Parts: sequence; structure tokens; C-alpha cells
Amino acid sequence: MGGIGKTTLAQLAYNSDKVINNFETRVWVCVSDPFDEFRIAKAIIEGLKCPTDNLVELESLMQCLRQSIIGKKFLLVLDDVWSEDYNKWEPFYHCLKNGSYGSKILITTRKDTVASIMGSIDLITIKELSEEQCWLLFRRLAFFGRPREEYEKLEEIGRDIVAKCKGLPLAAKTIGSLLRFKRTRDEWQRILDSEMWKLEEIEKGLLSPLLLSYNDLPSMIRRCFSYCAIFPKDHKIDKHRLIKLWMAQGYLGLENDTEMETIGQEYFDHLASRSFFQEFEKDEDGNIISCKMHDIVHDFAQFLSKNEYFTVEFNGGTEELVINTSNEKARHSMLTLNNGATFPISISSVKSLRSLLIGCEGSPYLLPNDVLPNLFGELTCLRALDISAGYIRENLITAIPKEIKKVIHLKYLNLSGQRVEKLSETLCELYNLQTLDISWCGELKELPQGIGKLINLRHLINLGTISLSYMPKAIEKLTRLRTLSEFFESRGRGGDDSKACSTLECLKALKHLQGKLEIRGLGNVSEVKSIQVLNNKKSLFYLKLRFDKDGEGERKKEDDELLLLEALQPHPNLEKLEMEMYRGSTFHPNWVMSLTRLRELRLYSCTNCMHLSPLGKLSSLESLKIHGRMSVKKVVWGKDSDGESSSSSVIHFPKLKVLEFWEIYEWEEWDYGNTIMPCLVSLSINRCGKLNALPDGLLQGATKLEHLQFFQSSLLEERYRKGTGEDWPKISHIPNIKFTYFYLQGGPLRRDLKRLQLPSTHKGDMQKY
Repeated sequence: MGGIGKTTLAQLAYNSDKVINNFETRVWVCVSDPFDEFRIAKAIIEGLKCPTDNLVELESLMQCLRQSIIGKKFLLVLDDVWSEDYNKWEPFYHCLKNGSYGSKILITTRKDTVASIMGSIDLITIKELSEEQCWLLFRRLAFFGRPREEYEKLEEIGRDIVAKCKGLPLAAKTIGSLLRFKRTRDEWQRILDSEMWKLEEIEKGLLSPLLLSYNDLPSMIRRCFSYCAIFPKDHKIDKHRLIKLWMAQGYLGLENDTEMETIGQEYFDHLASRSFFQEFEKDEDGNIISCKMHDIVHDFAQFLSKNEYFTVEFNGGTEELVINTSNEKARHSMLTLNNGATFPISISSVKSLRSLLIGCEGSPYLLPNDVLPNLFGELTCLRALDISAGYIRENLITAIPKEIKKVIHLKYLNLSGQRVEKLSETLCELYNLQTLDISWCGELKELPQGIGKLINLRHLINLGTISLSYMPKAIEKLTRLRTLSEFFESRGRGGDDSKACSTLECLKALKHLQGKLEIRGLGNVSEVKSIQVLNNKKSLFYLKLRFDKDGEGERKKEDDELLLLEALQPHPNLEKLEMEMYRGSTFHPNWVMSLTRLRELRLYSCTNCMHLSPLGKLSSLESLKIHGRMSVKKVVWGKDSDGESSSSSVIHFPKLKVLEFWEIYEWEEWDYGNTIMPCLVSLSINRCGKLNALPDGLLQGATKLEHLQFFQSSLLEERYRKGTGEDWPKISHIPNIKFTYFYLQGGPLRRDLKRLQLPSTHKGDMQKY
């Protein structure tokens, strides 16, 4: 039976510490229906951290699997198995038995016959919840945050509703999530009396609660939910990508000035709160970045959309898809090409398509030159086209043909990860385009000169476009931009200066930028003007400033660098700031004090920074990380940049919890002054070999310090070594102390404090904003 908790129970076992410690490796594969031997073998091998790029035949995959598993004690979970064909399972059995003694295979299935055919030994048959257990699950959701009197008023009718859930956890969870937002007895009574409890078309006992919850959604959110049928089962759905796809279909409003992204976030949260999404992945701030759908919820989405959506996978050597009459009426499709499969050109006959998402897995595959021109000529109704390479970087295209101008209704174009060197100027005739994703197109050399014609563009996602030689002048005309991942000064990069933005001023007009922005090449700025270009961007929360320089030549003087920093003063709403290669010795106090919401600050290779006292005035700062290559011998805190001591009544770093220093090789002295850090919980000093002591004022004033780490800092480790170090008594009260690789006492940093730590290097940042 579906929705009874088989996968949930398997996940609890899979993720338990006892299981993790008992197996050398663990692999989870969603099998589903049909039983695709090629895909399953590939997924197992990749779970074992082995490459599959050059394996295009099933037999070669099986040989690789057999070799990869030898001598390993593994746990393999095969989730949602349907096939009763033993001949499909037998090759896996012969390969997997080569694992080490104690290896286990855990299968979840709705069919007893499957368990028998696959030779299961220990069968666990999951029964429906008792009515009381079902009530407890329902109550936790439906009565969350309600006062006692509401609970007493609704308990009786709630128990009647739970009886209709027939002991199914998914049903109780779905209907409980729905009633969480219903405040009156009449609303609960209407749910209890609904005729939908009699419907059983999808899965016994589950269609009714899903339909009840779905019908309670506003009409626009219903469309957003149904759109999720475009993804295959067990697909990890990227939240930001999904919202942009909704936007391209017109589901989030039609007015250009409407904050459609905010509406999309609200719709997503609404669906998540009603249990239509699950298995959430979150970023370091606790924000959801991806999710999945339960397979029965996915079946329900397909049930609602009938023939409007279709998802197809093609394996190498298979015949081309023949489009049937039902598919000809489809609006949205996702195609996955596995291991060199031939692109089904017959997809162009489905002229009604509004969305086409194309993926490629396995060996590299280039679309024939005539495929895209043909598609653009036939599929003129497209609103969304995704040809992204994903994280594995399978390449599909190297150029965008001029025929793209025919897809005039296109609003979403994702080319991320492709080896495109140049974008056709005719792309700039797509006046409706809202999203252009060219992230990690590492060979793209220039943006089209006519990019300013894309007057409706809201998201230019260009993270990782390392070969771009300049930013075109027309970028300043994109006044509706919400996302610009990277901007850079290009002088000296070999670009045509007549085509490029000559100053940072073109950023001034982009006042709607939000999320994260990286500005690099600031060492190329030849003239600093008094105009401020960032302080009008109230929705920009994460800023990265890189003062690197292209080519040879003298860097700017220190005073000029301080003036440039003033011109880059952000809006006070900024929450995270990273600076690299800044050459100033300090920071302008007014600039710093304006950042009243800044929570995280990272300084990387700021070689001359010595006076850090101005940073102590950041009233909301929780995490400060100073990373490497500073030439200073003395770091000064508690004094102003002119050398005067700060007032003893001033509390510096009032909310700082995490403080890290990395690779300040010449650092010998820490002038702590009158600094007080009352909230400091974690202090980490790494590869600072010449620093020989911590300030006594720090150890006395940081009364909440819980975690102290010295990594490859020999003088400090000797001075504070447990038992033998002369100053061990000064730190012995700290619960958790780690020297290089070993804890002297206590254990690892708490998870909530790890969240406050920025990555230790700027390379390889794969996150999109």
C-alpha cells in the first residue's frame, strides 16, 4: 500500500548513526516503474563514487559494478520496486554478492511477490497506523500553535476525520496540513462531509485527502502544483528554478512591476505547508533550496494534468520516440538523453509545447547542428527552454543558432554548463525573456551587444563565466534585473573598451538587484568617482567584492582603494559581505557603521589590513573570518585607526559568536585594547605560526567561549598545551579545545554555529542566487 511509511522507515534506518558506522558505504536508489536496468546500475555505481562517463552498454556497467563492489561492506536501498521480472534482477544479484560479509540490501515495495522474487529474508510488513497513532500524527499538524480551547472544541470532529484516513500516515499528514489553516468548526465539518472521501482512483484511501487539500488551494497555486508533473519521480526540484518556470508560464502575475519572485516564494511555501512537497534541502541559513514529491503525490499531479505533461528518458541505442496523438496535445515535456541517446527530433511535431526541458546524463553528446534550428522553427509557442548541463557538465550544444529569434514568446532560457562561446545577436529579439541562465558557461567569451533590448529580463545568471572579456555597455539598460550574479571591470582583459562598461556607474541604474552580487576586477578601476553605485539596492543581501587586477601594472594606491571602497558602500540591509585582495589598512568608520544588519563578514587576502577596530562597530555581526596572506605583524583591536584607544565603555563586536583567523603567517602580536566580545562562542586560529599568545583580555572577557581551536600554530599549541603549557590554566575552563587534529577536551562545534561559518575558500562556489 502506498503512503503507509515504507520509504520514511527506510530513510530513518539509512540515516541512523548506528547504520552509518556499520557500513563502509551506503547507496540509495529510487527504482520505481519501469525497472530500468541501465539507470539503476549507473545510479549504484555513482553511489559508490565511481565514474560512469564512458560506460554506454549495460554489460560494461555490470562489469564496473562487479569490480566496484568487491571487498566493500555496503548497504544498498532499492526504494519503490515494482517489477516482478526476476530476469531483470538476476544480473544485479550476481554482481552484488561480491560485496564484503555483512553487506545488506534493503528493498521497499508494495508487492509481496516482488519481495519473494528478489529473495528477501527478513520481511517487515508495515500495517496501517492504529486510530490513536493516526490521531497523534494528525493532531501534531492540525492543532499546531492553537490554544487549548480550540483543541477541545475541534477534537471530536477531528477524530471523525482521522477515522476516514484509514490509518495511512500520508493521508493524515495531508489532511492535517490542510486543517491547520481552518479555524472554525463549520470549515472542519465541510471537510468531514465532503463527497470526495468516496473517490479511490489513485491509491486506496489517498485520493480523497489529496483532492480535498488540492481543491482548497487558490486557483493559481493549483496550476503551480500541477506543473510539477513535468518532473520525473524522485526528481530533486530546485526551488528557484521552479519559481522561474512558473513565472515563465504566467502563473505568478502579468504586471511587469509585480514582485513575481515573492509571489512564487509564497506559492511554494503554501504547497510545502500542505505537505505537497517533502525531503527539503536547506542552505546554511535554513532556507529551502530544493525538495522532492512523494511518488503518490506525483501520481496525483499527473492524474490532474492528464495528457498535458509527459516525461521521457532515452537510453543509448534505443529507437527514436514516436509521438502519439495524446502527446501532440501536450503542453510541457522533460526529455532525458542517457549515454549518447539520439535526440527525438519528432518532438518538434508537438507544436503546442510551452515547456521543453532537455537533460543529458552519461557520455558527452552533441546535438546535431540541425536540431535547434528545426526546434526553434516549429516550437514557436515555447515559454521555457532548458538545455542545462547540470553539475556533471554533460555538453549538448556549442552554439545558439540565429533561428532562436522565432521563439518570440520565450521567457525562460537555461544554457548553464554548456560550452557555448558566443550568443547570437538575434537572441536579443526575445523581448519577453525574463530569465537567461548562462552560469558555468566557461567558454563564453562575450555577451551580445544588443542585450539592452531585453527590457523584460529579470534574471541574468552568469556565475562562473570566467572567459567573458567584458560587460557590454547596454547592461545598464536592463533596469528590471533582479539577479546579476557577477559584474566585473574588464580593463586589461583583452576586450574592446569601446563596447565595454567603462566604469561602475552602469550598476547605479540596476536598483532592483537582489540576493547575491559579486563584483570582481576592482583592481582595474582607473578612476574613482564620488558617485555611490550600490546604496540604492535595498534587496541585496550578499555582496562579494574582489579587488583583483588583470594583466601587469601597478595596483591602485592605498588611499585610492579606500575611496573606491566608499563608492561601493552597500545599502544598510546587507547581511553578508566578502572582500578579497583589498589593500587598505583599515575601513572608513562611517562605511562600517552604516551596515547595521551585517551578520557575516569574510576578509580574504587583504594583505595590509591591520586596524580592525572599525569592524567592532558592526552591531549585528555574528561571524568574522579573516583568511590569509596578510603581511602584517601586528593586528590592532580596541583602538581607532589613528592609534587612539577607544572608550572603555564601548562594547566592540557586541553579537560576535564565531571568530576565525587563517594563514596570517607573519602575525606576531594581537593588540586587543579595550575590546569586549560578550557573545563569543567559538575562536579558531589556523596556520598562524608566529603568534605566541592570546590577549588576556580576550580570555577573561569572552565568558561564553565554548570552542577553541589552534591548527598548525605551533607557538600557541606549545604555550597552551594541556598539563605542560605555561598558560593552560587560562583556557582550561573552555569546554571544547582542539589542537590541530585532536581534541584536548570536549568535541566538535555545535551545528548552529557551523552555520555561521563561511566557506574557507572562494573557489568552486556552485550555489546560484
